[in-house]
Amino acid sequence: MALGAAAPLGLAPDGRLLLALAGALALAAILSRFSFPLRGRALLWLAAAASVPLLEPWRAPGLLLGALGGWVFFTVFVWGTLYYHLRTGAPRTNFLRFWRLVLTNSDPTSGNALEQVPKIVMTLSAGALLAEEPGLGSVARIAAAAALAAALGAVAWRRFAARRLPRPPQERAERRAGGALARRVYVIVVDGCNRQRLWQADTPVIDRLAREGTEYLAVDCAYPARTVVCFSSMLTGAPPQEHGMRSNFAPRLGVRVESVFDVLARHGRRGRLVGIAHLLDPFGEEVVRSVTSVQPTERIDHSLVAAAREVVEREDPDLLVLQLLAADQLGHVRGTRNPEYLDQLAETDRHIGDFLAWLGERGKLEDATVIVMADHGQGRGIGGHGHLDWGETPVPFVVWGQGAVPGAISARPRSVLELAATVSALLGVEPPAAARGRPLVPALDPDVEQPRAGGERGLVVIPAKDEEAVIGSVLERLPEEACGMPLDVLVVDDGSRDRTGEIARGKGARVLRHEAPQGLGAAVRAGLAVARDEGYAAAVYLDGDGEYDGAELERVLEPVARGRAEYVLGSRFLGERRGMSWHRTLANRAVTALLGTLMGTVLTDGQTGYRAFGREALRRVRIRHDYNYAQVLTLALWGAGIDPVEVPISYRRRASGRSFVRYGEYLRRVAPAVMAEWLVARRERQAALDRRSRASSQPIAAASATPRAPAST
Repeated sequence: MALGAAAPLGLAPDGRLLLALAGALALAAILSRFSFPLRGRALLWLAAAASVPLLEPWRAPGLLLGALGGWVFFTVFVWGTLYYHLRTGAPRTNFLRFWRLVLTNSDPTSGNALEQVPKIVMTLSAGALLAEEPGLGSVARIAAAAALAAALGAVAWRRFAARRLPRPPQERAERRAGGALARRVYVIVVDGCNRQRLWQADTPVIDRLAREGTEYLAVDCAYPARTVVCFSSMLTGAPPQEHGMRSNFAPRLGVRVESVFDVLARHGRRGRLVGIAHLLDPFGEEVVRSVTSVQPTERIDHSLVAAAREVVEREDPDLLVLQLLAADQLGHVRGTRNPEYLDQLAETDRHIGDFLAWLGERGKLEDATVIVMADHGQGRGIGGHGHLDWGETPVPFVVWGQGAVPGAISARPRSVLELAATVSALLGVEPPAAARGRPLVPALDPDVEQPRAGGERGLVVIPAKDEEAVIGSVLERLPEEACGMPLDVLVVDDGSRDRTGEIARGKGARVLRHEAPQGLGAAVRAGLAVARDEGYAAAVYLDGDGEYDGAELERVLEPVARGRAEYVLGSRFLGERRGMSWHRTLANRAVTALLGTLMGTVLTDGQTGYRAFGREALRRVRIRHDYNYAQVLTLALWGAGIDPVEVPISYRRRASGRSFVRYGEYLRRVAPAVMAEWLVARRERQAALDRRSRASSQPIAAASATPRAPAST
């Protein structure tokens, strides 16, 4: 297209256009075979830089600039604005945000600047070279550039496959002895649901299902993480190389192996899938009730739920799989880091609640199992999924109703491929012939951890220095019990010169005093050491300056108490903030963005003074910096393989609080500590991930434990 448009504009290279096309297409044929996943893109840019003396891109600068300008115009304005406005109702100003998604795209599609810009430059440079200097010499130079790119592409892929690629279950699924556990199964798939953002969003229905049911915390998606690929894997139990669906654009219709719908039909039972037209490709019109995705984002889930209700009323299937698309669609158009994504997850949660209430009114939830999951997650950028970047895996997976163990969790690595075996076990039929793995049925799963036993205690650690004006009110706001866990309170008095310690004792708190101020980091370290050494099940750190609300402690502690997380950050930027100065907001945002970049994730509040820790986090935590602990602490736990989970909290700056921070001193003292900790944590993190990868690749032994009796909420 670029070469064809360049000729009438006077930007084409000298020489014959057919030779330019031949040179460009030859190199494009090689480059298109190699994607450079995630950090492997550095090797692509290395290949592009090394090819400069070979391909001589300065031969046709007008062609390159025109092609890149056309690509930007098409990607950002035509695709990212006009197309999405017509298809999804995106604002006409979407280009103001969309260009950032193009720069941070995690998949290798045509909207990814980090992947496509060097490939465009190399391809057109090859065409210009062959057109202007036809001969074996130019062919050899193009071949050398292609060989270099292919070699580095192979290296990038091998590194990605070894460290990131999910390993599907190896053992074939077996039929479970005994009858059906559930009369009906409803699988609700929140397409493109970023689990980290889901936990940050206001989703009371999904949270209730997770509390009353069983939550699987380490469920990997299929690769590549595309909707058609993942749905095909979920409902056949087979990996993509067996079922044949390797992208959203199917070269042939129909999965190549048996699906759970085929098994049910063989037994005279009925399974239906309600989703968008993409899903007709693998499963066909007899199974899929399709809904067009060409409608505003705020309407698509409403249309899908309406179609699901119609299917239930007309056919009453034994298995209903319902795809909800709005979260995925909004993530593509606006990005998962946009607050609109959290709002959309909250809206999706309301749709789930309304649908389940509708089923309950008709008696359809009696002896039924509900599974809420995602086919894949969604990371950064326009595509947002495809290369298993941050946010793409693991996916949320909750089992509620028949076969669930209320309040339990499982942290064992599992796969979405095991959904087929799960549905088959619940409905009492054999799994599809190519299905892999074991059922994700908590009542049958020996790896499910039972809810925490009663009697465990938590410790609230409150560092304070010269806080006599507020320490009393801070302590009065604390609950005596949270998440079924009695709470003790420890005030670490860091050399106060006023009555802080005396007031704390009068309010019933235990006080640990430092005679001379040692710094906030030292106070936090001392308090967490007490929690660890005295065997507390959990600890909550809360700044004692009155800017945080102790009444919100249960919100911060709840993920730890449920076993969902070992380390929780209460985020002021997800909740209500009042009184935070502009410069503190800017500094917090900047430091948090840097911290998220170092960790390869997305955080909103790396400086928060409200945090919760589980037993494993208390065992592994280390604070090496007395002046400020925040980033160093998070990096240390990240290096140990413990990722932070964020929940929304409120924040109010007290009237007498200082409004200015000495940023020069802060940067001088903290920045070296953060970078030093990151270098250590990065090595430890990779070692921990390698150990986990080796463990997950081991075959899972057959369950020898006695299956639990089916439970129902």
